[in-house]
Amino acid sequence: MSMQQQNTTTKATQVSQLWAQVCHAALAKLLSELTYEEVLAPVLTGAERFELQLACGVYYTFQAQTMAWGNLWVEPESIARHGDTDMPVSPLQFAIDAQTELAMKPETLATFLREMSNTLRQDLHLARTNGGLDAEQLLQLKSHELHTLLEGHPKAVANKGRLGWGAEDTARFAPEARQPLTLIWLAALRENCELSHREVNEERRFLKEALGKAESERLFAAFAEKGVDFENYCVIPVHPWQWDHVIQQTHVHDLHTGKLIELGTFGGRYVSGPSLRTLTSVDRPGSPDVKVALMILNTSAWRGIPGKYITNGSALSNWLHGIVQEDDQLKDTVLILREQRGVWYRHPFYDQLSNIPYQHNESLGAIWRENASGRVGANKVAHLYAALLHMDNAGVPLAARHAQKTGMALSEWIRRLFEVTVVPLYHMLCVYGVGFIAHGQNITVVLENHIPTGMAIKDLQGDVDLVNQVYPEQCDLSDDLRALLPAKPAAYIVHDIQTAHFITVLRFLSSALQNAEQMHESDFYQILGATLKDYMAQHPQYEARFKTFELFAPTIPRVCINKVRFQIGYGDNAERPLPALGTDLKNPLVGG
Repeated sequence: MSMQQQNTTTKATQVSQLWAQVCHAALAKLLSELTYEEVLAPVLTGAERFELQLACGVYYTFQAQTMAWGNLWVEPESIARHGDTDMPVSPLQFAIDAQTELAMKPETLATFLREMSNTLRQDLHLARTNGGLDAEQLLQLKSHELHTLLEGHPKAVANKGRLGWGAEDTARFAPEARQPLTLIWLAALRENCELSHREVNEERRFLKEALGKAESERLFAAFAEKGVDFENYCVIPVHPWQWDHVIQQTHVHDLHTGKLIELGTFGGRYVSGPSLRTLTSVDRPGSPDVKVALMILNTSAWRGIPGKYITNGSALSNWLHGIVQEDDQLKDTVLILREQRGVWYRHPFYDQLSNIPYQHNESLGAIWRENASGRVGANKVAHLYAALLHMDNAGVPLAARHAQKTGMALSEWIRRLFEVTVVPLYHMLCVYGVGFIAHGQNITVVLENHIPTGMAIKDLQGDVDLVNQVYPEQCDLSDDLRALLPAKPAAYIVHDIQTAHFITVLRFLSSALQNAEQMHESDFYQILGATLKDYMAQHPQYEARFKTFELFAPTIPRVCINKVRFQIGYGDNAERPLPALGTDLKNPLVGG
């Protein structure tokens, strides 16, 4: 065999081994989350040894720890498939084997296999390009660079499904590709738009500040060249994929009747974050992020821009900002990343229809939002909470690596983290009746010299709830905002902390820390419970509210997101899908 053939064989073997590792890791996640959601029921057969018998006759064995929330931490390399055929260990084959248990219709299963295949492909890309980074390399990355490496929502088993994107699209626009993009800007007839601000001069001022002198002057010059003016037209930035695959076709009528006018590319280079449609400027660090529409299906929803919240989006974030600034418990630790401008374009034909799939009404719009790194000031960094869960090449979460950098005990570091994240979230809920869907991409942790000192909250449109009671602390909440926000009973809104944060974020952080032998989960939740109880003891005036929003009940509802997709399929719906409930969970805070 020649040297070239040997090198080719070696590379192929390495890729094959890495592919097997990726498949095992993805299947471990699938087994863990679907067992948690009670779709699967593996049986404990020995010390941390499980067996899963399937109706088709195939069975799987694996090793796993049972964690604090009853979820399994599955060891990927331990998974073995046993049956009458020699098939590889893969989540794709498992989905075929478990057709009866997953209870999907054939068309749903086929599309799920597409979602999972897309996810595996990108998992392989991340493993090949970033799998060898050690803690020091990861901690030296800028926030937007680190965010491109994150693995996506931990609860969603196919979290990089991105239905609608091909391989070339993914290579150009996925965050892990780390390829900057430029936005295409349209002039849009104002009478066809919902706007958060209607003052023309204010819009000019904002664009000058957001884009900088050179780029804003280019944009204003394009307006003049096209013969349009700000009195009648506003601007909407468009993702290049959306322009090529959606806008030029879907909005062809308005593009050819002068209601929408292409101006060109402006604003310099942007990179996408884990949510795909939120873009951060590379050329103007700290300038506003831009959230744009993408008509692709990812983690259960089409990634468009709904018009419902646009008119009052800025007012809502300003109200929340005002609360924070006037509250001694919040003002030094919490930042509301305010939505500075919003625009949504009304489609002339779809707008005449009712109860149509929501994706068709969300194809064109944008939201400008304050950038976290631009708000935190010098000597501080702002990382998505999800980045604390990210593991280095030794399998240790970055949360533990930050703690090691400080020299403080991990228990003290974790307590600091809870004091600047969980406590403010609970305070906002109990005092103001406001709940945030506080998952790992909506919450940003502010670190100074690796110590948690605060948090920033974003994605306020659709991810903020209000208790269905009027609290005196809400006295300056306008009728329009009160009507806009979903009003939920206390027993429901408390899950914005318990489900969206404790179970969706802390469940994975505590499991990862224990698996990396950094901290036992019992200690983790003892610290969480003690931190909350200390806060409650310091604020006896809210005792009744603490009982209303009870965090120490013996059980918590189990909320499931994957099996909902299995049940409803991938057909278009007028509303985004709602999660399902399973049996109640034992609350690890009780006795903590």
